[in-house]
Amino acid sequence: MGRNIAYYSKVVGIFMLFVINFQNISAFHQYNFEENVDESNTDEYTSHAASIEEHYANQLEALGLRLYPGSSYSSDDRSTPSSLNHCKALVYQTLTSLPEEHREYLQHLTLYFAEGRRGLGGGSTIILRCSDVTDKELVSVLVHEMGHIADTGVETGDVWAGKSEFMDGQIPIYNNDKSLRFYRISWENETTLKEDAKKTNFVTGYAMTDPFEDFAETYNYYILHGQQFKQMAKYDKVLRRKYIYMKYFVFGGQEFDFDPYTEGEKDVRNYDSTLLNYDHETFLRSEGRKIATL
Repeated sequence: MGRNIAYYSKVVGIFMLFVINFQNISAFHQYNFEENVDESNTDEYTSHAASIEEHYANQLEALGLRLYPGSSYSSDDRSTPSSLNHCKALVYQTLTSLPEEHREYLQHLTLYFAEGRRGLGGGSTIILRCSDVTDKELVSVLVHEMGHIADTGVETGDVWAGKSEFMDGQIPIYNNDKSLRFYRISWENETTLKEDAKKTNFVTGYAMTDPFEDFAETYNYYILHGQQFKQMAKYDKVLRRKYIYMKYFVFGGQEFDFDPYTEGEKDVRNYDSTLLNYDHETFLRSEGRKIATL
């Protein structure tokens, strides 16, 4: 029995020595693994993010747009290849998150890095400032400008229908222009609000500038702040008409939900929709956008 105990003690001792050594070896490899991850993770993540941005930037040019250098609009001395790719990637993700029939009317795009207006849009053209804005703001500004494209580019009338009471600068708006149904909710003409118009009839203060900004701000609000828009429309029948117009005449019944804020004071209006918070990361994701080829 004593020999058996000695034998088993020897076996147990060898086994314990093996376990201790194995644990030391595992700890050594785990330490090296964690050390390597700490050293390489940031660089790998940055490189992967840059490759995704480059992919999106290249895809933007494949949408059929005519891209113009920023210097064609303004002196442009702040851009770098990486900052331009970043802007192009955001633009591509934004455009492909919007209805295709609206995107198709955008034919001319200028991205610039200089002082100036954040965005200009109308007809088939957008000029967008890529500097001194957050990603979230840039996306929202682009959505607003796409509202102008949907208004003055997609919804247009014909000369044979005759001139309406509205003008877009020196250009007459014809009586079969579908946007007139929206303009006439709150406006007598391009410069004059209806006599009974009030601030709660508009999604923002900026929407009260003219019928075109009213359309673009409402377009932006419908997409990026849909739940809040619905909430406001419960208390204002004019705003409800604008919501219904956007839903059925502009978006074919589609509704959006990217706004985490569904409650608010019913009579309060912010001035500028492009500065409001929303879930831009969810908005930029699209099941149809594949990056598996990277």
